[in-house]
Amino acid sequence: MNSAELALRNVRKSLRDYAIYFMTMTIGICIFYVFNSLGSQQAVMELSGAQSLTMRMLDRLVGGFSLFISLILCFLIIYANGFLIKRRKKEFGLYLTLGMERGQIARILALETLFMSLAALVAGLLLGALLAQGMALVTASLLGVKIGGFHFIFSLAAAGKTVVYFGLAFGLTLFFNMWQLKRQHLIDLLYAGRQNERSRAPHPPVAAALFLLSLLILAAAYLITAARLYQSPLLLYALLALGAVGTFLFFFSLAGFLFTALRRTKLYLRDLNMFVLRQLSSKINTAYVSIALVCLMLFLSICSLSSGLGLARAINEDLRANAPYDATLILRSKNGGPFAPAGLPAAAEENGANLAGFAAASGAAVFREAADLNLNFTAGREKASLYLLGLTEYNAALALQGAPPVTLPPDKYALNIGASGADWDKALGQFTAGGGEITLGGRSLSTESALWRHYVLEVSTRSNTDIVVVAADELVAGRPALKEVLFINYPQPDLTYEQKCLAALSEPDIRAADGAELSALVETRIQVADYTGNSTATIGYLAIYMGAVFLLASATVLAIGQLSEASDNIRRYRLLSQLGADAKMLQQALFRQILIYFGAPLLLALVHSAVGIKAAGAIMLKVGGFHILGASIVSALIMVLVYGGYFFATYRGGKNMVGL
Repeated sequence: MNSAELALRNVRKSLRDYAIYFMTMTIGICIFYVFNSLGSQQAVMELSGAQSLTMRMLDRLVGGFSLFISLILCFLIIYANGFLIKRRKKEFGLYLTLGMERGQIARILALETLFMSLAALVAGLLLGALLAQGMALVTASLLGVKIGGFHFIFSLAAAGKTVVYFGLAFGLTLFFNMWQLKRQHLIDLLYAGRQNERSRAPHPPVAAALFLLSLLILAAAYLITAARLYQSPLLLYALLALGAVGTFLFFFSLAGFLFTALRRTKLYLRDLNMFVLRQLSSKINTAYVSIALVCLMLFLSICSLSSGLGLARAINEDLRANAPYDATLILRSKNGGPFAPAGLPAAAEENGANLAGFAAASGAAVFREAADLNLNFTAGREKASLYLLGLTEYNAALALQGAPPVTLPPDKYALNIGASGADWDKALGQFTAGGGEITLGGRSLSTESALWRHYVLEVSTRSNTDIVVVAADELVAGRPALKEVLFINYPQPDLTYEQKCLAALSEPDIRAADGAELSALVETRIQVADYTGNSTATIGYLAIYMGAVFLLASATVLAIGQLSEASDNIRRYRLLSQLGADAKMLQQALFRQILIYFGAPLLLALVHSAVGIKAAGAIMLKVGGFHILGASIVSALIMVLVYGGYFFATYRGGKNMVGL
């Protein structure tokens, strides 16, 4: 039997042992390909010039960031492969005992690694090609653009880069294997399974004190976050230090504290809990550093995924809120004062703007002076601009957004508030507590919360803080205008109509009815998407990339740790079986051990994340009006798929090792 045949036989025989290694390589290749196929995604997107530039910049940035990511993935592959080497040291020792040369063993090992790597490469690229189609939707959301239609895309450039990077990872893995094989003596290989890790467990009273101290430190970090005191750089550094120190102390003392607390309960003596607890205590005491790092990586992964996906949703919400029409033309007096309305859209047509060439629907509204109403609205540091608008024009503007009309009783007026949030609702609530009565056209009017609406009535890149008093047409007519707005919706979202609109309305020479010179401002939905999509798309894309890699790293480290533990405990499980423990009890003991080992860092990471995401959500809600709950739910589903997949793969691998 030659080396290739022996290698294939070994791979088939050890297929379950290779499961974690294969899964790590496949998911790593998939992630790497998906994020590096960004450039090819442009083919299915309707991009403006600025958005194309953003895509190219993001593609280059992701390419540079991938070098750092490849180092992490390379470490994971070598780490997973190290478990296989440890698992098979006794086998290699037997080969040497039977007279096989180290060079022959090296060739067999190299061929095994090559076969598994090629299989993982093919599987990872196929999975990545499928997921890349969905990732195009996320990219489009981050940029605020639409997908032109479904086209299956396979990026040869991304595939080539993936092959090169993971070829280097394969080379490093092979070098590591040869180095491990060369430096081991025969006696070390034959008795590798009996070597134990050194425990660093503190004494029970010390462990209890350190556990309570870790809880106090973490509580202090949570209070700083909840009180939003991290705006100061010094307090931010203190917050990060407290979180890291508290996490390390928590896991350093966890095993000793739990062992002391549970051994006095009936639960300790039930089934094989005594064995499970002692095994966990031993493992945590020797690997608390890696477990604490996993917890922090999971925290970063959850926050990164939630923030990255949340940014995609926030961009879409901002785009819908700040760009309710395809375009608007806004006229104001050049001296900043009131003017007699020019009469849009007829005035635009008279100045050569052929609206029929690019507008499927259009309308106009005159926002009139309301200074004499003595209404002052301030929310925090933001002061609202106040306008009057007739009911007919208001409902026409809403109709172009697809919103329902407003009906006004004779003694009521409505309020349209461009901004939203608790501060604005509080300010409006204070104003209307007594009915909010105003006098308009000699008539006394009041309002109520049922007549409040939150619509933006122009396209703008800035946050809109306009408050519009909507009243009957006859009460508003004849008042001087402060601005006049032309609303435009294209036949379909297309760059061709965008170019026609900008060409027709870029510099219209429109004058007011009283001859006053007017300044014109044209803003479009595509321009708003360009403005909001550049930096947020970059941050969101890299956050998702980093979150996915950290999640993979966390799951891999925990899986390898538990598989190593199961490999070391084969003799112990056999002894328990000989003492009368049936297969069901042994399976339950193994399941509980792996569940607790996976669950402990995840639970603490979830607590960290709940505090961090709540703070991030409050900030982003204040800044950009975005809710992070939906993104957190999607992130949780991703966590369940990846983390849960590694958990069950580890459990199945552990069962196979101990013969259950």
